[in-house]
Amino acid sequence: MEDDPTGPVPGAMDPEATPSGDAVDPDAGLGVAPEEPSGRALLAMTLRIGVTVAGLWYFSRVVRRIDWAQVWEAVRDITFAQSVVLLCIVAVRQVFNAAPLALFVPRLGLRRALANDLSANLVATAAPPPADVVLRIAMIRSWRIPVADGVGGITLNTLTYYVARFGAPVLGLLLAFAVGQVQPSFAYTALVSGAISLAVVIGLAIATRGEAAASKAARLVATQVRRVASKVNPDDWARRATEFVSHVSDRLRARSLSAGACQFGLVLTEALLLLVSLRFAGVPASVATAASVFIALLISYPLTALPFAGVGVLDASVLAILGLDQGPYEATAVAGMVVFRTCWVLVPLALGTMTVAWWRRTYGATVEEASDPPDPPEAPRGEPITP
Repeated sequence: MEDDPTGPVPGAMDPEATPSGDAVDPDAGLGVAPEEPSGRALLAMTLRIGVTVAGLWYFSRVVRRIDWAQVWEAVRDITFAQSVVLLCIVAVRQVFNAAPLALFVPRLGLRRALANDLSANLVATAAPPPADVVLRIAMIRSWRIPVADGVGGITLNTLTYYVARFGAPVLGLLLAFAVGQVQPSFAYTALVSGAISLAVVIGLAIATRGEAAASKAARLVATQVRRVASKVNPDDWARRATEFVSHVSDRLRARSLSAGACQFGLVLTEALLLLVSLRFAGVPASVATAASVFIALLISYPLTALPFAGVGVLDASVLAILGLDQGPYEATAVAGMVVFRTCWVLVPLALGTMTVAWWRRTYGATVEEASDPPDPPEAPRGEPITP
């Protein structure tokens, strides 16, 4: 996600005039005043930072004892043909990443969805949310697609990605069972993470049942949340849920399975990218089997919710699960992670930079014209302008 990765997009459809004549509230929340971060939001942010710092501290202990000359030598040994293979896997990954957005936003298409995802990923890396959402909507407006359709599609894209992100450890646990590599920590991770994924699936399933079911569920959840967040308004939650579901339920029913398959395809493609990166760096199958590599990334995948896709934290988790955080293949494994991170993070950022430059050159003026209200007409001398 990745984009992701920035959290859910507002989905309510309160009326506010847009250049395309659609109704959308870009500041829509769920009954909580947007100007003040809630205690729960601050707690979540503190936990993310704490986990990130702890993971980076552990990872720094690993990298301090590594022979970096050996790491860079392994990276430099990547051949041109191997680089092409890696870039092909990255291309497949980007298609899986963009396909759900193309499915959920009418008339967007895969090419524009790719441009939208790459651009939003760049902005999400460089600026805090909702900067990436603002860019996504600006691009959608420039393509003359109704903004409300775009906001609904972005929301569904994010939610289905959450299903895959937190459902990945369940796949990892099943694979570990299949190959006889189960560990208690795998089961605990799959249980907690799978519960989050299941909760999102239940929410999406309720949304497909129509406005009445969504309104009732939103009111029930808001009533419980209000016990710890007094600003939550159950009536507002119910109203916004009704408006959102009325706009996206048809698309969700028709496209949810295809979009979910693409999201899990994205996760599995990233696991393949990790496997190929480790092999090209020199980690043999006798040290880390293909199944082990897939299990390691799937179990660790929820860590991508941390800043910069869990850089350092996810890497340390993968190496620890594979048993490569020490020993003779430690430097080689780190070299493989460097190659993996380059393909997973830096290549999409480079593509996103080019995409944003292309879009601004091609559509920037259109967006500015659409965003600015037209100048009032000049009245003939002596005659007032009638509104």
